[in-house]
Amino acid sequence: MRLRFKSILIFIFILFITCASIGIGYIFYDKIIDKSDIVVDGDLTINYMNGDIFNLKGNSTISFSITNNSNELRYYYVQVSDVLATDVEYELISSNNINIKNDLKSDIILNQVAINANETISYELNFNVKSNDEYSGKIVVGLKNEEENFFADVLLNNNSISNSSLTAIGENATLDEGLLKTTDDLGISYYFRGNTLNNNVSFAGFNWKIVKINGDKSVKLVLDGIIDEVSNFYEDDINFSNSAVFETLNNWFETYLENYNDYIAYYKFCNDDIIDNDGVTYNAYNRILINKIPTYICLGNSDNNKIGLLTADEAVMAGASTSENKNYYLYNEDIETPYWTMTGARNINNLYYPFMVDINGALINNTAGNLYRGVRPVINIIKTAKVDGKGTIDNPYKIIE
Repeated sequence: MRLRFKSILIFIFILFITCASIGIGYIFYDKIIDKSDIVVDGDLTINYMNGDIFNLKGNSTISFSITNNSNELRYYYVQVSDVLATDVEYELISSNNINIKNDLKSDIILNQVAINANETISYELNFNVKSNDEYSGKIVVGLKNEEENFFADVLLNNNSISNSSLTAIGENATLDEGLLKTTDDLGISYYFRGNTLNNNVSFAGFNWKIVKINGDKSVKLVLDGIIDEVSNFYEDDINFSNSAVFETLNNWFETYLENYNDYIAYYKFCNDDIIDNDGVTYNAYNRILINKIPTYICLGNSDNNKIGLLTADEAVMAGASTSENKNYYLYNEDIETPYWTMTGARNINNLYYPFMVDINGALINNTAGNLYRGVRPVINIIKTAKVDGKGTIDNPYKIIE
């Protein structure tokens, strides 16, 4: 009897070793031990280190990696399918700084991620449970058609998305706060805040910074500097389309951007020039400086143009305050004169005072609009534009023509 029992134990031990060595997966005390699986999809090799199917209970982590075996840039997606789960959250962390948190459900987690030639990107998918129920699903990674790399999709998939900022809006943002989710007139939008390092664009021979993804999936850019010509904001009419600064912008557009017209969208630029009941302050003055609730929703008049300026709200959302800030993406040490925004601040002795951004990055409103100051153009790239690049200084996004 003892010999037979000992033989059974030896058989179980050999079976255990054999299963592990040939990659048969199983779960032991709700932890994935080994269920590795390697899948080839075109030029991509996907290594599901714990298998592509999970059936778990309790907090767990599974890992996978993606390798581009080709000599060209490729795009891929990551999807969770066939999910059965209640009160389970996930956090997806990658070796190239992607970090996404959400409730576990059948969904495309990443839709258009760029991977360089011969690059490997590793992922950890961490599950955080709120109950003791079992949960299950399947991880699917696949090759995307590189012709689908629309600008907004690439941005969304190359950045971690946050629902709230690290610093209070209205205070200086000096850290790289990445891409934040919000709402504008056109729907769900996303904006960069702080000292971001991957919102650079090379377009029409100029360097630009990405301000936001608009609700219609067009992408707003601001020139990384000011144009050579200074301008007064207005002469007789503060309405933006009839203003002196718009004439300056339009002339610059015709000189430098006309040949790129097909990539630039018409957009409703917000000319917030509605004055308060006191006849001195414009609505934006209280909204931005007193209440500190800037918004991407236009609460004043808007002008449908192909070129415009930043609003004061956009400057604050980017990281500006009323004090010096040299550590956010709108600051440029080569800008040697304050530049106009489209937003009205005050009316003093019948003179219009727009908000401006000072040379030290601060938001100011101490200059009458009939004086000459800097001009920093803003444009919007059409939602069907396709791009490559990483958004860094050395490898900025570029439109594929």
